[in-house]
Amino acid sequence: MNSRQRYKAFISYSHKDRKTAEWLHRALETYRAPRALRKADDGALRPIFRDREELSASSNLSEVIRDALDRSDALIVLCSPHSAASRWVDQEVAHIIDGGDASRVICLITPDTPAEAALETVLPKALLAALPEGVEPLAVDLRPNADGRRLARLKIAARLLDVSLDQLVQRDARRRLQVMTAFTAAAVVVSVGMGAMTVVTLKSRQVARAQRDETEALVAYMLGDLREQLEPVGRLDVLDGVGGRVLAYYAKASDDRLDDKALAQRAKAQTLLGTIREQRSDWKGAEDAFAQAAATTHALVQRDPNNGERIFDEAQNVFWVAYMRQRRGDEAAAEQGFKRYEQLARRLVALDPNRPEWRIEVAYANTNLGTLMFKQGRPAEALSAFRAGLAVQEAERLRTPTNTARISDTANARAWVADCLLIMARPREAYVEREVASRLLAQAVAATPGDKRLAAKSVASQSALARLELDLGRVTQALTHATSALKSLSELAALDPTNARWREHLLIARFDTIDIETWLGPAGLAKAKAAHEEATAELARIRTGQSAKVWRPDLDGRLRQQAVLFAILEIDTGRARALAKALLHEIDDAPSAREGRGDLSAMLGFANLQAGHADAAIAVLAPRRQALPPGSLDTLARAYLATGRKAEARSIVGELQKHGYAHPAFLAFWAESAPGGAVSREAP
Repeated sequence: MNSRQRYKAFISYSHKDRKTAEWLHRALETYRAPRALRKADDGALRPIFRDREELSASSNLSEVIRDALDRSDALIVLCSPHSAASRWVDQEVAHIIDGGDASRVICLITPDTPAEAALETVLPKALLAALPEGVEPLAVDLRPNADGRRLARLKIAARLLDVSLDQLVQRDARRRLQVMTAFTAAAVVVSVGMGAMTVVTLKSRQVARAQRDETEALVAYMLGDLREQLEPVGRLDVLDGVGGRVLAYYAKASDDRLDDKALAQRAKAQTLLGTIREQRSDWKGAEDAFAQAAATTHALVQRDPNNGERIFDEAQNVFWVAYMRQRRGDEAAAEQGFKRYEQLARRLVALDPNRPEWRIEVAYANTNLGTLMFKQGRPAEALSAFRAGLAVQEAERLRTPTNTARISDTANARAWVADCLLIMARPREAYVEREVASRLLAQAVAATPGDKRLAAKSVASQSALARLELDLGRVTQALTHATSALKSLSELAALDPTNARWREHLLIARFDTIDIETWLGPAGLAKAKAAHEEATAELARIRTGQSAKVWRPDLDGRLRQQAVLFAILEIDTGRARALAKALLHEIDDAPSAREGRGDLSAMLGFANLQAGHADAAIAVLAPRRQALPPGSLDTLARAYLATGRKAEARSIVGELQKHGYAHPAFLAFWAESAPGGAVSREAP
């Protein structure tokens, strides 16, 4: 080998991460760039220097390493707790940085690095010291639910080739698609041929067994490697065909003629078909496939009733059937399915209470039930289900107090409990649950500052806390939390200015701040009105294409409600009524507003009351009285008062006071209009 040759990259790693280093070395040296993106060379990423292999015959490691580092175009650091503690890795990074080119360093987080480990805890000290305060390097992540091997390989290749990742991904997808489509056609033909063989009378039992084994090996390939290769390139239609061929093969034999292995393969194929159809929004087709999978796994459980793995597989398919029924609007059948899922989860725990992944299934089952009941306007039953799930989540969190997944799940469970309490008009209790959830998430974010998804959850929790504080009359505290959430969201949105969803979240956070500032006196109202104009303009800016034509209650509707409130506070009754009527017309003209954007009863009740239609407001809100948040109950009470039903108004006002509701709008109205006495503000 030419001792003065250059290397495409130098891989720096701890010997405990050897397997990942070997995979990376092989993955890069066998990669070829698409022809259109090649520059002067042949597009190959080689040679790659991996010290444990390259230095096996060297007597002077330090000299050879320094020389190899100087002749490498990039340094790829395998980041893990092991490498962070390695002085050799640290010295190799320091050598590159001392040369004045830290941009040559590429970080790759190993797959065995704990999910809760923050990036700065696995970086070499030399690299951490070279980074500006508060700045993290971009890192490729091989951990579960992150980049995955294929994307990781492409990300590193893009850096080494100095080309756009988008270009590389698109061309790689096209190349893989061409190969896979051709191969799949051949595989399907072989599968059909193999399946046909099973119906031919075979004279030799040994030949029959060999052919069956070969066919099932092909089926296993289709359900495993082939699926993994086709999914990234989006060929769901090909996968659908593959799954269908597998089912056709197994359909030729009844359950009692299939052994456990064959039944399990059939269940996997049925589940595969269900997930493909779900991704294609074919709810009925997905439900049919999952139902077949559930029946197959149930047959397996009947053969071995105490096999926990079989019960677990059945539970997953039962969940999917119930979820598909919920998506199709068959809520009664969905509820039965979710209850069956919970029974199976509890059966798992009874079999082996020491398995945390089985214990947590009980929490998930209760959360699914609670979510369904919550959406049906059954908050008391939902609350019971959510609290049952919370008990499990809290116990799991206490077992592993530093596990961010358990912390996040527990916070989520408490958030659901808080939401139930809120629509039961119990804001003081809701605040307690939401405060605990926010505190848990803040602790998790502090422990893993690089986890942006966790940071987003924490910000959402802060916003919800601010809204509850406004309901409780704690306006100053509400503004503090809302401002903090707005600042955090601005920082998150700045990471990806093209992300429309982040910009929407940021806009909704501005709405929260407007709601609060409205009640901070004349100066606050003026500031809120100015912010409202800016928010209106921002909504127009973030809308593109078809989304510009879709009226949304959480965006357009909320802006209109705020405009009505401004007119009321400025004692411009005529304008308030006109704006309220315009809001009603917008809802009527936008059928999509009633589909999938949550219950509109609160907005309809408010708009009808302010438009002078108190009876219509009552008609909308009264049937849902047991599942209305405090603000909507306040609207209902005002509608009762406007129609002379003072006793019913008094009952609602008293109930709201009892549970600590003290929104400034509530206090201001009922202080002057309270039937039977003024409303006073309780101490927070």
